[in-house]
Amino acid sequence: MDTAAYRTHIDAFQTLMDASAHLADIRLTEDTWTLKEMVAHLVDSAANNHQRFVRLQLEPVLVFPKYDAEEWRNVTGIGPFGYADVLALWKSYNLFLLHLIESVNPAALCHVWRREDGDITLEALIRDYFVHMELHRKLFAERAAEIRAVEGKA
Repeated sequence: MDTAAYRTHIDAFQTLMDASAHLADIRLTEDTWTLKEMVAHLVDSAANNHQRFVRLQLEPVLVFPKYDAEEWRNVTGIGPFGYADVLALWKSYNLFLLHLIESVNPAALCHVWRREDGDITLEALIRDYFVHMELHRKLFAERAAEIRAVEGKA
C-alpha cells in the first residue's frame, strides 16, 4: 500500500482545512453541514475505521454496526468544540491510521467485513477509506467556496 500517497492526501486536506478556519462555523442553510461538522464526520470515519482496521486483522469475517452520519452528527454536537481541536484530532487520528496501515498483517488483507451490500476485504476497505477522504476533500472545498461567495456578497 502506498502510504506516502495517503500521507500526501492527509497533508493536502489539512492545508485546505487550515485555510478555511475562519469559515468553520458558518451554516449556509439549516440542512447543510458546517465545515467543522464535515471535519467531525471525518473524525467519526477515522474512529469507525480504526476499529475495522484492527478487528479485521484479528478475525477473518466480521459484521460491524451500521453508521448513520446524521445521527452521529446530532449526538456529537460538535458546535461548541473548537475547530482547531477538531482539526488536530482529525490529523492525529489519520497519522495513527497510517501507522496501523503500514504495520498491517499482509495475511489479514483478505479478511472481510460482511455487509448487507456485499463483503469488502480489509485491503479494499483501506483503499476506500482514502477514496472517501478525497470525496470529502472535494465537498469541503466546494462548501468553503460557497461560503466565501455568500460572505463576499454580504
